[in-house]
Amino acid sequence: MLLGELWSNYKSEHPEIERRITEGSIPDVWARVAGEHIAAATQVNFVRGVLYVKVGPSMLRHEIFINRENFRFEMNSILGSELIGTIIVK
Repeated sequence: MLLGELWSNYKSEHPEIERRITEGSIPDVWARVAGEHIAAATQVNFVRGVLYVKVGPSMLRHEIFINRENFRFEMNSILGSELIGTIIVK
């Protein structure tokens, strides 16, 4: 049995591990979806289905707030699940 097959079997037997791995990739997915400029000016924290986005400049905060559903949809598409239920911009 190949290592990839072993890992696949392990993940299927332990879905919480796969969920945690996916959650760990959220900051990278945020940077990919939001873009370099926005990602550099924000800090993200994911807690129980909510992505908290901390933003400094108010104009940028407004832009993220307006586009938060688009960001959520794109991120969930990349993550392959409806992991992110809400984005809160602070």
